[in-house]
Amino acid sequence: MKATIVIMILVTLGYIVGQILSFNNSPLLYYLIQVNYLVLKYGFYWQLITSIFVTPSAIDWLFNTIALYFIYWLYRSRAGKIEYMVFLLAGVIGNIFSLLFYPPLTASAGASGGIFGVFAYYAVTDYLRDKETNEIAIVLLIATFILSDILPLNVDIWAHVGGILTGILLSLLFFKLNMTRGKV
Repeated sequence: MKATIVIMILVTLGYIVGQILSFNNSPLLYYLIQVNYLVLKYGFYWQLITSIFVTPSAIDWLFNTIALYFIYWLYRSRAGKIEYMVFLLAGVIGNIFSLLFYPPLTASAGASGGIFGVFAYYAVTDYLRDKETNEIAIVLLIATFILSDILPLNVDIWAHVGGILTGILLSLLFFKLNMTRGKV
């Protein structure tokens, strides 16, 4: 199965978990989303990963699913298994940015850092490979970033920034590695 589709399924499963825990007012939800205070004070580092998938927000899930659909539509998971790594690393780095730049009592959840990372990875990889820009991808990336960060949706801007920077850096790294192997 294509990587983007698997990620979409995992995000949907995380949303279902988030909905069930939220509906039942379960304190377990606060162990799965990222609560900066719990990470910093008690070492709940797993939240840097679990919060990428688990969200109780229908709006977050909807926007993430739509974004993943457009990424699949544009790129068809052509990076293969590398896409999983880009998504996870970008999500974790995005969460670390949130941890560093938001107050301790901030809670965050959702896949957008990883999604922005995958989107940036593909856009930069296309540019490096073809020396031309896929205008649709760049417009979608910028428009999504701007809209998600200016609309009053309570989004995690630092997760987006961290995800985008990670996607760009991984694209540059893999491009350089492929150049040294003669695969470009």
